[in-house]
Amino acid sequence: MPPIEVTMILEQRFGAAQVAVRAADELLALANAAGSTTIGALRRDIYMTAWYQISQKHAVGSLVNLLNTLLIALEPIQSVRVAQRVLVDVVTTFRQQLIQRVPDTANHSMSILSQCKTVMLYGYSTTVLYALQHALRNGQRIDVVCVAANDQRAHSALGERIAAIGLTVNAIEYPAAAATINGVDAVVVGADTLDVYGLTNTAGTAALATLAHAHLVPFYSFCTSEKFLPSAFFQRGWTSLSFDGPNTPDESHYPTAYDVTPIERVSGVITERGSLPAPAIEAWLAAERIHPWLRGRGALLDMPYRCGLRRDNQSDEPGDA
Repeated sequence: MPPIEVTMILEQRFGAAQVAVRAADELLALANAAGSTTIGALRRDIYMTAWYQISQKHAVGSLVNLLNTLLIALEPIQSVRVAQRVLVDVVTTFRQQLIQRVPDTANHSMSILSQCKTVMLYGYSTTVLYALQHALRNGQRIDVVCVAANDQRAHSALGERIAAIGLTVNAIEYPAAAATINGVDAVVVGADTLDVYGLTNTAGTAALATLAHAHLVPFYSFCTSEKFLPSAFFQRGWTSLSFDGPNTPDESHYPTAYDVTPIERVSGVITERGSLPAPAIEAWLAAERIHPWLRGRGALLDMPYRCGLRRDNQSDEPGDA
């Protein structure tokens, strides 16, 4: 059984892991509903439910992987009742794996945290929180500099959670990161998604990575593998983003939404399988099988939400709309 603290952290309100858990619970509720009378209707209901969550552009990697696993598992199923059981089994397994990967990643994070006296955090991350707790239990006391993001409630929750663990927290405003960066041993963030374009996380992450790079401070992401988004999900490259501007955070306002940090700006990605170099991550992303309903649909995330399904019974293929 996974440590109870992981489950408690996952029940908090913020972070990509919590979004994935809530989506899993919604799919479990769908399995218990009696609305789908045919296997085709159930597949479409599953797709629409999960795609709506994905279209919110939060925890995209986790949710695409969950939906992808479900669609592949349901391919040979012809009975609604059997499909409902498969749905419950897949979602329950996903939830259990998500919980177990957090402590496994925390174990591997010791290779980084054992070398640190002070770390800078940005954005609410379940995995980072548990890694800090794990380090403390192993006798590693770490001072934490907690940089405020635009979501003040999440920032407050992060500081409170770190203090509850028993670590010293110094909360600073986002513009003050530039003056503080030289006093930390590493910048550590979580991840919403890791894909061929880089690390998607709370906006402002890319600027902090650039800042850390300029000051020779290592920049790490603690990222469990369900957030790895297969390359085949994307139909074409996103609009190019520039990260070659000033090496300080924008002092005019807090960042909003999310941004993408190029993988070359990330010193290391710590997963439940250990620290992965960029070539290993790229090979992983390229090798993953993806269901035809999801292949190439990453481009839709830059458009207003549409489920891709007709409202009548003329098409069972989401990608055809």
